[in-house]
Amino acid sequence: MSGKSALARTGFFRLWAAESISMAGSQVSMFAIPLVAVLVLDAGAWEMGLLGAAGSLAILLFGLSAGVYADRYERRKLLVLANLGRAAVILVVPVLYWADMLSITALLVVAFLTGGLGLLFDSAMSAYLPRLVGKNELERSNSWMQGTESVGEVAGPGFAGLVVQLVSAPVALLVDSISYLVSCINLAGLPKAEPQRSPDAAPESHGAAVLAGLKMLWSNKVLRPLALAAAHFNLFTAMFFALFTLYAVKVLDFSPFLLGAVTMTGGVAGLAGSSSAVRLSARFGLGPTLLACYSVPGIAALLIPWAQSFSKPVAALFVGLSTFVWSFCVVILLILGMSLRQQLVEDAYLGRVSATFRFVSWGVDPIGALIGGALGASSFGLRNTMVLAALGIVFSALWPWFSPVRTARSATPAEDQDMREADTADPAPQP
Repeated sequence: MSGKSALARTGFFRLWAAESISMAGSQVSMFAIPLVAVLVLDAGAWEMGLLGAAGSLAILLFGLSAGVYADRYERRKLLVLANLGRAAVILVVPVLYWADMLSITALLVVAFLTGGLGLLFDSAMSAYLPRLVGKNELERSNSWMQGTESVGEVAGPGFAGLVVQLVSAPVALLVDSISYLVSCINLAGLPKAEPQRSPDAAPESHGAAVLAGLKMLWSNKVLRPLALAAAHFNLFTAMFFALFTLYAVKVLDFSPFLLGAVTMTGGVAGLAGSSSAVRLSARFGLGPTLLACYSVPGIAALLIPWAQSFSKPVAALFVGLSTFVWSFCVVILLILGMSLRQQLVEDAYLGRVSATFRFVSWGVDPIGALIGGALGASSFGLRNTMVLAALGIVFSALWPWFSPVRTARSATPAEDQDMREADTADPAPQP
């Protein structure tokens, strides 16, 4: 039986369709909200830093709790509730715009709430997927899911850029709100996934559940360095992208449509990365593939601040090429990292460990965004800040380099002795 046929029998492609619709709309929001700030509210570097921080602040406040909820409550229901919440919150922006009441403060609140709901959705999804498809199909299904995100990256920015160019950035957000509602219809037809609990397990408090997830992640010799590498990578990434839209519009003089067009290259690269991740890992080994994908995006990112030295067509080429390389590598990191966590962590802890991983790796985003905004608004300037951030990204590969990950050959514990030893070196924490 082909891999695709095996996935089809699980109902996976209904989930994939729901994600495809939702992610296309989400990409519109990711593109349009910063443009609302720059074009409608005339935001500067500091305001853009605050906006970038707001979307990630929910991870610091609720990141660990989201995993507990994913391990305690029915996961399909959490997916639906999170998408309904995002549909309502995103709708606030065009409503306030039409009422002439839109402000930076309102955008910050919207970014914060959508970040929190997105965190709940991701935590539930990471725990739901292994129950739906089984562990033997995780790499393949994660490749499809990252391909879904890439489809959104292809369709979203170009469409959003066209809508913003013809109408306005707030109106483009209506598309995202509607997409979440359509996604909920597909999700409602999927099987339920109640958390698996041991019948003799004693009830644990919320705090004890959070602590168990932290202990399991930190005690694992494979997942710990990957979490630290992701935190390092994301700190400097947040610095960089807090200023990217402002830099592209104000310095490179890109129109919304041109910015959307060059950003679409990231979606194409994501599709390529999602279809290549398993093959590259098998060909070069898990460790070398991860090391390359942590460092290469920083090198590619240097093309963007360099672009202002050239004409607009050349600058657009540089931004598109950088975005392509960046997205190709990041999608591979996401696929291999998610597959590894789902292989190494038992179901009862999976929601918590995944949320803890996000807490560690994404919780630094507000810090990076604020640093980027502050440096960009100072005499240090936009360009120098982006160069500094790109160089910082390159060195994120040092964390897995000095760990068992460097020599790992496979993302499947049963096929790789190093992975098995790292996974069982420390016992799972007991509640």
